Amino acid sequence: MPFPHALLRAGYPFAKTLGMRRSTYFPVDLAIAEDRIYVMTRLEIGGGYVRMVGMGDDDLGAIAEKGLVWPAGILLSDDGHLFISDEATNEIVVINVASGEEVRRIGEQGSAPGQLDRPSLMTWDADGNILVAEGRNHRIQRITPDGESLATYGSQGDGPGQFNMPWGVAVDAEGAIYVGDWRNDRVQKLSPDGEHLLTVGSSGTGEGQLNRPAGVAVDEHGDIYVADRDNNRALLFDKTGRYVERFLGDATVGKMGRAYILANPKVLRLREMTVLEEQKRLRRPTSVRIAGNRLYVADTGRMRVQVYEKEAYPLTEDEVMEAPGAPTLTTV
Repeated sequence: MPFPHALLRAGYPFAKTLGMRRSTYFPVDLAIAEDRIYVMTRLEIGGGYVRMVGMGDDDLGAIAEKGLVWPAGILLSDDGHLFISDEATNEIVVINVASGEEVRRIGEQGSAPGQLDRPSLMTWDADGNILVAEGRNHRIQRITPDGESLATYGSQGDGPGQFNMPWGVAVDAEGAIYVGDWRNDRVQKLSPDGEHLLTVGSSGTGEGQLNRPAGVAVDEHGDIYVADRDNNRALLFDKTGRYVERFLGDATVGKMGRAYILANPKVLRLREMTVLEEQKRLRRPTSVRIAGNRLYVADTGRMRVQVYEKEAYPLTEDEVMEAPGAPTLTTV
């Protein structure tokens, strides 16, 4: 389906908070199913596990509690397997969701096709293959679920189509590839064959600027989302790369959090004594994921997931005038 000509953007309100400090420790990525999310946690001392959280903020337990050293990305396949990238072992670990057991491992350290060096976030392409960002190989690699290398894109540098420790990767409905180019403080859009098409953002803290962009996502309208990690926010750009808005964090205390706080008089008293404004905000978000009209932000430093719900209406070329030379809303 082609992207709409334009959008009537009605709003992007906060929807809910999922997870809490004592269950979703340092979430670095998410895989979203119909009734739950799989949260990839990464402990500061090393190791991690997958926490399952229901859409009603119910703790559904943990899996993959052993064998992960420095996990980064997570994907859920249609046949019920989780694919977890591990930066420390330079492998992708495959877990059976139903049993929680490890099925196999893909990759080994190196720079040859099929080898990996610091694999981080991943995404599926339309054919069910995996695109994985490799930080120390400064490239994106397309592999099959069995680990066969199909293509690599990029090399180290700061030119068009080059990367410096890429972290995030996404694919849109037309097959284009989007890369969170970490140390270059930008997002690059490539054709399905790896040709540079667009650069989004620049280094800084201002409007539409980026400071260590991590995860990226693209929705059905072609809107581009970026986890602007070291600016403590997520940014939204349209399909042309124009900055639209930012998400700073609007978290509430979810179901799991309320149960914990109400059971601990000390925590209750401390919350009563502190300023709560800052507690809503994002801290070092690492991943953004899209499911339907919802944006899920892995709020890494706050150890939770913040969810926003998009309200936008596609417009045809006949429904909206041509773009003026000096756009403004003051006359609307």
